Amino acid sequence: MSGGKHARPKGTRDWMPEDATARRRVEQAFRHTAAVFGFQEIITPTFEHTEIFIKSSGEGSDVVTKEMYSFEDRAGRNLTLRPEGTPGVVRAVLEERMKPPLRLYYHGPYFRYGRPQKGRLREFHQLGVEVIGERNPAVDVEVIQLGAWFFERLGIADCATQLNSIGCRECRPAYRAELVAFLSGRVAALCEDCRTRLERNPMRVLDCKRETCRLQFAEAPKPAGHLCPSCAEHFARVRAELDRRGLRYELNDRLVRGLDYYNRTTFEYLSARIGAQDSIGGGGRYDYLFEEFGGPSLPAVGFALGLERTMMAMAENPAPARRRLAFLVCVTEAQRPAAVDLLARLRADGVAAQMSYEDKPGRQFKAADAARAACCVVLGPDEVARGTVSLKDLVTGEQTEIPANIVIPEVRALFRD
Repeated sequence: MSGGKHARPKGTRDWMPEDATARRRVEQAFRHTAAVFGFQEIITPTFEHTEIFIKSSGEGSDVVTKEMYSFEDRAGRNLTLRPEGTPGVVRAVLEERMKPPLRLYYHGPYFRYGRPQKGRLREFHQLGVEVIGERNPAVDVEVIQLGAWFFERLGIADCATQLNSIGCRECRPAYRAELVAFLSGRVAALCEDCRTRLERNPMRVLDCKRETCRLQFAEAPKPAGHLCPSCAEHFARVRAELDRRGLRYELNDRLVRGLDYYNRTTFEYLSARIGAQDSIGGGGRYDYLFEEFGGPSLPAVGFALGLERTMMAMAENPAPARRRLAFLVCVTEAQRPAAVDLLARLRADGVAAQMSYEDKPGRQFKAADAARAACCVVLGPDEVARGTVSLKDLVTGEQTEIPANIVIPEVRALFRD
């Protein structure tokens, strides 16, 4: 179908089998990397009460004012499809009374109403981690390192890490006042969004991507230049630990991230492979969010990575590999019962197996090729009479006759990772 009500909604995509396989590999690489760093998986609902996103992201944030998919259910409750992962995790930790310190990871679909573009969809997928209850600057570095290792494992060689500190409750008010004073004479040159940000959260102006606005705050005061002694020490220790671990990074004194709950360390991962909008993920410290939710004071730090943008930044995939799949082929219908029995034996032993119910062998081989099977197990009248099968390697084309009672180990040996 080319369009209309039966087309997929704008800003979504279909994951075809090859793409879905590649996506699962990325997710598995993330799960493995997170587990290596001591993280456990958490799964939260796809929708939450709207209030938790207003409270966490900030009433003036673009997420809340422009991008959330919110609705009223039949009981009159205001609900929102989750636009990000952290608020749901914070809510779950408090509601389930989980005891920190905690290291949690998650992945799944998220939703934001925005202009669809390459790598930025309205339904998108994130991979995230949260460390809760640990204040040491080395924990910030652990989180940054986890992301860097994950991208390295995926072969994203050009991944660059940018770093900044945006201070805390103690030092940010003075910086905020100075920034407002600097920008007050430039209001007319700012975009409409930045004028709103200037009233509600001036630091968010620094996050604007419009070149006209960026020119206006090119000489604006920098957050890192107004840190209190405690924040300055924290940032110095983060940088020292990054250096000690040999993790490369660039300072970006305009990096404030797009959500209100961040404080102190902020960071972002970039890749030039995906074009001008080069961010593939980022995060930072959020030491006040649990209090905002009515909970205790708990330090926390985490990140969220865009799965679609991560896959864009990966090197071009080679031609689809053969699957670890054995495909059974019957030369005549007389071998069908024996093939069905063998099919059941293979599957019972954990070997992926499939067969076509076409009558002609040529069509069955075509079906095996379409399924990208690694091999064909061929049963013909002569083979069945001898108690053998023919095993054809669909990668090399080599075919050998083997005893039927050793077909399972022979198929396993032929499978290639």
